[in-house]
This record gives sequence, structure tokens and C-alpha cells, in this order.
Amino acid sequence: MSLWFANATFASDHCDLTRIAPTPSNTATLTPSSPSSLSILKGENVFLISCRLSENGVFTFNRHGFESALWMENNVKRHPIPAGDMAFVLQNTDGFISTAQITIQSSIEFIPRFTWHYENDYLTKAQRHSLIMGAFYGLGIALFTLSLVIGYKIGGHHLKRYSLYVFSLTAFFLLQEGQLFLFANERYTHLLNAAYLLSIGLTVFSATWFLSYFLFLHRDFSRVNNFIIAAAIIVFTLSALRTLIHQEVFWSTSGAIMGYCTLAIVALLFVFSIVQTYRGVPEAKFVMVALLFVLISMVFRILLHNYSPFMQRYGFILAFAVEVLVLAYALSKRISYISTEKERAERDASIDSLCGIANRRGLINSLPRFVNDTEFQPTIYAAFYIDIDDFKQINDCHGHAVGDSALVDVSRCLSNAMRSKDILCRLGGDEFIAIATFGTMSEVMNKHQQLKRTFKAVPFSVKGKKQYLSASVGCATFEHLPMSIDKLVAASDGSMYTEKVRRKSEQLTV
Repeated sequence: MSLWFANATFASDHCDLTRIAPTPSNTATLTPSSPSSLSILKGENVFLISCRLSENGVFTFNRHGFESALWMENNVKRHPIPAGDMAFVLQNTDGFISTAQITIQSSIEFIPRFTWHYENDYLTKAQRHSLIMGAFYGLGIALFTLSLVIGYKIGGHHLKRYSLYVFSLTAFFLLQEGQLFLFANERYTHLLNAAYLLSIGLTVFSATWFLSYFLFLHRDFSRVNNFIIAAAIIVFTLSALRTLIHQEVFWSTSGAIMGYCTLAIVALLFVFSIVQTYRGVPEAKFVMVALLFVLISMVFRILLHNYSPFMQRYGFILAFAVEVLVLAYALSKRISYISTEKERAERDASIDSLCGIANRRGLINSLPRFVNDTEFQPTIYAAFYIDIDDFKQINDCHGHAVGDSALVDVSRCLSNAMRSKDILCRLGGDEFIAIATFGTMSEVMNKHQQLKRTFKAVPFSVKGKKQYLSASVGCATFEHLPMSIDKLVAASDGSMYTEKVRRKSEQLTV
């Protein structure tokens, strides 16, 4: 199409846009930064644009939906400038009118939001947009990587679902804003458009899946949860079908269904986040705050899409940025709570419930750490094996309650005799073991003699009266501490039985 100039008497800068094929349209007069509602029809579209500008401008329209675009000016093909949207330079006409022809091939009917901007305004907005989106992409990539790595490291299903959601959301905005088109050949436009459609459905589904489980809807409101998940599956299915079906009726109908289904999902999740907050579900209040931002942005995007250009462009992005941050904080609180409960459960499972010292499991867990703390010191390891004499008689004569009380007294006596850094363990029944480190064999022998004196007469109470029990103490020393309880017991068991036999012989002699 030839470029031609004519005198003009327009009062202000403007562009006139007309579709001349396949079906002629009325001329739309575009003012700066105000998008046109003129649509692209299925097939080949030819538009005529006539502009009167006192300074350079940029003409833009949305990439998604068309297969190719050709800008001809003065019988010369003009290439688009690198940008997320399709963008072409409009030259300063010095009071005259310039005209160009745009040919767009599309497989569907859609509104591309034709807009022109003054060049300086466009550059300012582009820089601001790049800054906002760069920050969002950086946030998304960081949260995705962090949640995925930690999720697999600790086996956290919530983190894995969250990482899928953040990945989907970041991919959705990356494709929607068109940054990937800067690095892709025109041959891949169709694939990027298909990926964009799939990212819509995947974002809705992954967000619904993550939030419904995070709010425990599957546990507390199974029917509501099933309904929400089903709605998310419908959105994902329709987004996938839109990559294959390009009929105008299907696109308009499916688009409306997807929009209102997504709005209904967000609204329901918001309502039930309030319910779960009232019910005391941990971190539900944070989800409620996050969903409030998203719900407001969804209302502007679907119901009030012509109300505020800023909300239409950035409200959605900012709302989701706030949401992923709030959800990340809520998720960290949930993981911290789960980790604390897990540590408490492991600690409880490692402690003898009666005596309050380590059980066999606790001993096994403590041995490696005990060795690591002393591996660079000249150390002799000693295991003291304590077995209560004739404990069965205490249970038979006085009952198991008295026997349990006696075990507690023995444990307390052992704790008082050993250091805080030593390992104390009830192996089971009336058997105890203590693991300690010493610098010399003389120190080991002194401690062994001390324990034998201590357990020669351990007081315990029977119906308010003081009674005494005794225990035999065996000792074994190691240059390298075994990591097996059986080896520890076997090494000190012989010494203990020798002591037990000796003491019984002394009693018989007396």
C-alpha cells in the first residue's frame, strides 16, 4: 500500500482504523493509549490505518490469536519492533496524514486491542512494564525452585503442589505478556499460542488443587472440594480444546465458561477460607487474604474489564504477586508446624515414656552424634550396663505400680551419677545402659566403682515406707564406639553378670 500525504485540518493527533476485508467495518478513531474494540475475524484480515501525528508514535496490538501479521507502508514491508505485543513505529507526519495497510491471518475471531501511543509514553510504559514483569518472573522462578527443592528434600506434598502452581502462573504471564515471542521465530507462533492456552487451564487447576488441599477441603467439605476440582478440570479441558478447535461459537462460549468458572472457583475458595479460618485451620487466614486480592482482580478482569485500564493490565499481575508471597509465607508456617510436630514425634518416639531417658531407638539415634562430638579428642569410650537384681520379686510382691516407681528411682539415680553430656538409656524391662567418654582408664575404673557403690542400695518407696534395691553394673571400654546396641550390650554384659554372681556369692557367704 502506498504512503501518501495530504493537508489536514484535524485539531489533535489521532489514528483512524478501518477493516476493509473480509468484512468492511466502520472507521474507529483512536486517541492516544485508548484501545479499540475493533475485532479480527477468522481468516485473512486487511486493515487500513491513517494517522496524523505531531511526533513519533507506536501502534500496538495483542499477539495471541493470530498466525501472522504484515505491515506495508509505501510498498515497503515494515518489521515490528522488539516487544511483548506486536508493535510498529508511526512516523511524525508534520501535520499530514500517513496511511499503511496491515494484513493479519487469524484462525479465530478475537479483539486484539489495537492501540497507538506517543513514542516517549510508550517507552516509559514499556520500561515500567519490563521492571514489573522482571520482578514478577524473578519472584516466580525463585519461589518455584525453592519450593520444588525443599518439597522433594522433605517430602512435602504441599510444597510440590505450590511449586506446580507457581510454575504454571509464571509461565502463564510469560506467555500472556509476549516476552517469549522476542526469542522465537514466527514459525513457532502457533506453538506459543497453544502453550498460552494450556497455561491458562494449568494455572487454574494447579491453584485449585493446591488451595483445596491446603485448606483441608477434601477432609472437611468433600462435596465442595469435588465441585471445585471438577470446575477446574472443566477449565483445563476447555483450554486444551481451544488449541484444537477454532470455531467462533466454541471460542466465544468456552471463553465465557472458563472465565465464569474461574471466578466461581476463586469466590468459593475465598468463602471457605473464611470458614476454615473460623474453624481454626492453621494458616487459613493467610489464604483468605491472598484470595481477596485475586478475587478483586478477577472481578475487574471478567466483570468490569472496561472500568480501569490499569487494573485490567496490572491488577491481575499485582494480585497474583501478592498472592504467591502470602501463600509462600503461609506455606512456610505450615511446613514449620509440620516439622515441629515431626521433631516432637521423633523425640517422643526416642524417649522412654516411664523414665524420661532415651529408649533403644533414642540410643541408636544418639550414638553417631555422640561420636562426632568427640572424634577429634583423645577418648576412651565406656559402656556401663546396669541390671536390677531380683526385679521380678518387686513386681510379684508389691505390684507393677511399685515396680514402675522403682524403675523411675533407678533412672533418677543413674542421671545423678552421670554427666549431662553422657548418653543414658533404658534398654527395656530392668536393664539400663550409660555411655560416657574418659581421658584415661583410671577415670573409667573410678566411675565404674562409683556406680557400683551407688547401685548397691537404691531407695524406693512401698506404701510410704522406704525400701532398697540393688543393681549390678558391668563395664566395657572401646577405642572405637560400636554403632550397634547388641555389640555394646554383649561387651558389657559379661562384666555385669560377673559382678552379679560376685555380689550373690558375697550375700551367700554372709
